[in-house]
Amino acid sequence: MPQAHQDFGRLLAAVRAARPGPAIVLGAVDCGKTTLVRQLAAVLAADAPIWLVAGDPGQAWIGPPAAVARVRLVRPRLRRSQLAPERMIFLGSTSPAPCPAQTAAALARLVREGVPAGNRVVVDTPGLVCGRLAETLWGLVAATLRPPLVVAIDRRGGPGGLAAGRRCGRAAGRRTRRARRGGAGMAPVLRLFRAAGSQVVLAEPHPLARVRRQAERAAYRAAAYRRYFGRARLRFIEGGVPVVSAFSGGAAALDVGRLVGLRDAAGWDAALGVVRGVGARRIAVLTPLRDVSVVASLAVGALRLDAATGAEA
Repeated sequence: MPQAHQDFGRLLAAVRAARPGPAIVLGAVDCGKTTLVRQLAAVLAADAPIWLVAGDPGQAWIGPPAAVARVRLVRPRLRRSQLAPERMIFLGSTSPAPCPAQTAAALARLVREGVPAGNRVVVDTPGLVCGRLAETLWGLVAATLRPPLVVAIDRRGGPGGLAAGRRCGRAAGRRTRRARRGGAGMAPVLRLFRAAGSQVVLAEPHPLARVRRQAERAAYRAAAYRRYFGRARLRFIEGGVPVVSAFSGGAAALDVGRLVGLRDAAGWDAALGVVRGVGARRIAVLTPLRDVSVVASLAVGALRLDAATGAEA
């Protein structure tokens, strides 16, 4: 496992001391959120089974990209075989920016539905933490979930107790300064959580956090898609299945190459698929899902995918 966060003991104690409910880890891209979540989970699972929610559709580590997912962890070791999603929601995008309301609703559902009262849930999040879209997204999450604990990863100092300058290295600072009109940083988002009654614990970025180039992030997603579709087969879904937009839920057009969610009657996505053919009576989809009889609708996203290479379009 990677080197522990320098504040790991303090953050672990805060999670253990928080009242039952979700602990949300916030921070900009490439600050070590996922590393911290995985390390917390590995220790907390030794106390009792916990739930993990991977809420970043761009750098998914539970389930495929373009989706958010959760898993119940019963052992304090995080092998890939243990992280097959127990529930998944296809967002149709690798960023929450086009669909902040849908992202907030998906996170709330993963945290709440099917999780017994009193269970501990640790939530990894996308790196959208500054600007109006971030305030929309996290304002909805704060109002809906009222999480007992928020761990905010950023450099300290400056307005609102958070830095207005460089974050997680020089390149990340250049990306985020454009969103920091007036130097507010994450402070407006954290005010929303505090107003909802959340305890906010501040932490520095992980000492080994490294800013990745866009090409590296795309390569990570491509490798994840290839693993996901590595054992996929062509399946046929009978005509008459509703086709909806992953963003709005309304009607949507379906075409060859489109990445889709194969949604069951309860509104969870049983799997993702890539459309290979659209006929009058059936739709051909490349998917790892064996039993497509559970598919009640197809959720259409914004992405096309070459499943062989993992390249998005």
